[in-house]
Amino acid sequence: MVNDDMMRSPLYQGALVTLGQTILLLMAFAVIVGLTQDGLQTLLQILSLILPQDSHLPATKYLFKKLFKTGKYDFHVYCPKCCCVLENNACKRCHQDFDKNELMKNGNFFFTLPLIDQLKHSLETSNLGESLNYRKTRPTNPDTISDIMDGKLYKQMCKDSNLKKDYSFSLTFNSDGVPIFKSSSFSIWPLLCHINELPPNIRKKTMFLTGLWFGPKKPSISTFFRPFINEMKTLSSVGFEWCSNAKIVKSYVYAIICSCDSVARAMLQNIKQFNGKFGCNWCLHPGERVEKGKGHVQVYPFHEEVTERSHTDMIKYQRNVGTGENFGVKGPTPLSSLPFFDIVSGFIVDSMHCIDLGVMRQLSTLWFDSSFHKEPWYIGTRANEIDRKIEQFQPPSNITRMPRSILTRAYWKASEWRAFLLFYAPIVLKSVLPRRFFEHFLLLCQAVYALQTTCITQLELFYASQHLNEFVLNFETLYGRPHMTYNVHILLHLSDSVRNWGPLWCYSAYSFEGCNGFLLKLYNGTQSVPLQIVTSFLLLKEVESMGKVLMQNAHPRVQQLFDTVVDGFNATKHVRRVNGTVFFGHGCSRALDLYEKDAVEQFLENPVKDQAIFYHKAVYNSQIFLSINYRRKLKRDNTLVRRSDGSVCQIVGFAKVESHTGCEHALCLVRKCVSKPRLFLQGYFGESRCQIKHVMSISSEFAELTVLDLSQLSDKFVVYRQENSCLVCLLPNSLERD
Repeated sequence: MVNDDMMRSPLYQGALVTLGQTILLLMAFAVIVGLTQDGLQTLLQILSLILPQDSHLPATKYLFKKLFKTGKYDFHVYCPKCCCVLENNACKRCHQDFDKNELMKNGNFFFTLPLIDQLKHSLETSNLGESLNYRKTRPTNPDTISDIMDGKLYKQMCKDSNLKKDYSFSLTFNSDGVPIFKSSSFSIWPLLCHINELPPNIRKKTMFLTGLWFGPKKPSISTFFRPFINEMKTLSSVGFEWCSNAKIVKSYVYAIICSCDSVARAMLQNIKQFNGKFGCNWCLHPGERVEKGKGHVQVYPFHEEVTERSHTDMIKYQRNVGTGENFGVKGPTPLSSLPFFDIVSGFIVDSMHCIDLGVMRQLSTLWFDSSFHKEPWYIGTRANEIDRKIEQFQPPSNITRMPRSILTRAYWKASEWRAFLLFYAPIVLKSVLPRRFFEHFLLLCQAVYALQTTCITQLELFYASQHLNEFVLNFETLYGRPHMTYNVHILLHLSDSVRNWGPLWCYSAYSFEGCNGFLLKLYNGTQSVPLQIVTSFLLLKEVESMGKVLMQNAHPRVQQLFDTVVDGFNATKHVRRVNGTVFFGHGCSRALDLYEKDAVEQFLENPVKDQAIFYHKAVYNSQIFLSINYRRKLKRDNTLVRRSDGSVCQIVGFAKVESHTGCEHALCLVRKCVSKPRLFLQGYFGESRCQIKHVMSISSEFAELTVLDLSQLSDKFVVYRQENSCLVCLLPNSLERD
């Protein structure tokens, strides 16, 4: 038997690690790498042979797993005919008895994980409770939109509900199908959510799994979402209590935003899909059928005035199904009863599916597909020339995928389409795409960039809305009515999503898609796949919370190894933290030369010691920065940065210096660009003037050495180098991850 004292005692005499820390490391490793049960058993047996007999490490997987308390989950079997949850092996709706074991073999089941337990557990053990103050401590400006809390509908909800109270918060939720086998139609549909009031860097990483559907068919929304909706009714009306800093507090929780693709959105609203009449989720545009190729498609020509859908009208149409015109509504949806959730505005236009995988991919097909070789916009014959230009781009580490050939676009991921739209295409297509098509494309590029930025002014929102209207209005004239797709149409609703709920990065599906990919790593083999995913997910949450206790006062090497394993082996060795800055590597200790010492003392306005430690890699505010002497920078560029005053600098190095009073400082040594950045692109389409403000031309010459604090480095660039100058594309934000 293993008790608490043994968990805190050394694994064996003289060991750096305790028994509890060893158990946590092994379990985290087993879950993250997808170790099988037999593999875990073998690993424990090997360790039992190597370690001294007094180590008390469990030798079997049974005893090992008994040390962990996995969270709660519920198992539901449903009727294969009507999808009603069975009670005592019987369906109340069909009045028929079933064999549960047989239904389980056929995949007629799903899991639910109580959200209250997960929220309480995370708030109390992961210090998330303190982070809920973000909405009060973050900088705000009444004339700008910088997060969900600045949205019009969020502010209105704070007035009408308990959301304005301390410790209360809201959720964004998502559900989408994820295929799990290449040789069958079985898939999982996770129901995920995250807390909107957390800081963005924590928000995207802290996901809660509240349900998991498994089977060959899409989920029945009335069945799958019912437990979640019932729980949200309790959380919004009664709330739940938890312990924050030794006092009991109450939180009210509201699910207010749903982020999903067009197929899932139509299912959740229970309306016709985009390929049917009145298939738009936000307005009453009827669409029309037109010929395309050998068949017909549903298109959405531009209309000057279209009636917007409303929550009240949707409820009315749901009640009147079968009695008249219901504008695409097929019937009631359980989400209508979700407290304070607007069945129309609660759904946002997701930039990942609408723009990156939608309009941008559609445009590339028109430009490069040989079936359009007779059209005036076709540029497929110049693909090799475009590829040569794309190869010259050096993205920063914020963009996880390096640019690939346009000929491999069929395999591009959503993040690659986003980078092509915002950074690569405005430069490489300038002298390739015919002028009227290129300047039309610039309207989309500038509008999407503006809506993706960290902070959006009301004027920028107005111009972005105008550019999108102009883009959609002229799309049919340039490319023809058969290409007026649903994704092109819903660009008209993009600005409303930002006005209601904040910038596009706040609620895009990228973070949810990333979590879906993580869930696919939590199972091995083909047996009991959903059960493996649920138990592994809850087990990893338990490991993280136990680590808050058992890793206290741990040896630095043990803590570093635990962080590396839990973080998916992404942590880096040899780090040093100085005043919020993390330096990587061992560093080089040497004396400051005269120029360096003069620049440092002039910046600090205090004398410093002659000796300093220099580094080539640093992280500040979750941003990676490199010096020009970093040997492993390869094809990326993390050396060019923009200062808070708008000037461009090149990083020479980083230094940890110490004043004579013993105070340590983390500084950045830079050379400032000799000239101011100049705009590189602007287009005139009709009466619209479109300036691409994030693409700039700078000189390749840099001035003398100067010193900055890392807090003064505000932005990074995608770099396109030329002979005598280079072009830089400013990232819209540093918060969104692929």
